[in-house]
Amino acid sequence: MNCWHSSLVIFFFSPAILFSQAGNDSSLLSNKQALHNASHIHQRDSSFSVIFDASTIFYTAKDSRINNFLDKYGYNSPQNVPMGIRLELAVVPFQSKMMYSINAATVISRQSIVTGDFSLGAYRRFFENKNFWVVAGLALGVHYDRIVLNGNLPPSFDSLANLYGATLSLHRAGFIAEPSTKVYWYPLQWEKFQLGMFAGVGYDFDFNSQWKVGYYNKSGTYTTFHRIHQSSNVKTHHEFGWAFTAGLTACIKFK
Repeated sequence: MNCWHSSLVIFFFSPAILFSQAGNDSSLLSNKQALHNASHIHQRDSSFSVIFDASTIFYTAKDSRINNFLDKYGYNSPQNVPMGIRLELAVVPFQSKMMYSINAATVISRQSIVTGDFSLGAYRRFFENKNFWVVAGLALGVHYDRIVLNGNLPPSFDSLANLYGATLSLHRAGFIAEPSTKVYWYPLQWEKFQLGMFAGVGYDFDFNSQWKVGYYNKSGTYTTFHRIHQSSNVKTHHEFGWAFTAGLTACIKFK
């Protein structure tokens, strides 16, 4: 009789046991699938794109005071619109609207001022499709200028050159800020590589320091700048103006 009752109990409750086990297995499978999806999403989020830009840049900012100094002593002053080159390396996190960049630029127009910029930028994409981007943002950095005085000299500089027995140079540096907008177009696309063109317009704020007089070495080449602690009496002022750029861009996608 006890065996018969036991059989009935097993008969009636075995479906519930089986369904409970199936539910547990289904729950485990769902948890595993969720963990897999989370791991996959995390893996995708760790991917990014790297962008390399090489461009020509035109500046409209001027320092009329240093230009007058250069003209007075027979040096080449900057052109009305100096031309330079700019190289930029940028990173775009996966599925992010932001682009973070490092860029360096120098003027290559024929002039007696060697000038350059180095800055870090952050830009946001506010329009994009498969092969077209529009970004806007801000770059902050440092602006450098150098003039080798290997020609005519003011009387005070002439005596300093004789005293130190070296070719004198003028040097200044300052903070630069450049809000800008850029348009990228990638007509050539592969699975992990894009090649195209871009153009941009920005407004430069160059906050220059005073001109410092010193020397690099007797030949005037680039080494450590040795400042002479004497006022140069060369006037300077801040430079504000437009910067127009256009060039080639390449985008590489990493996973």
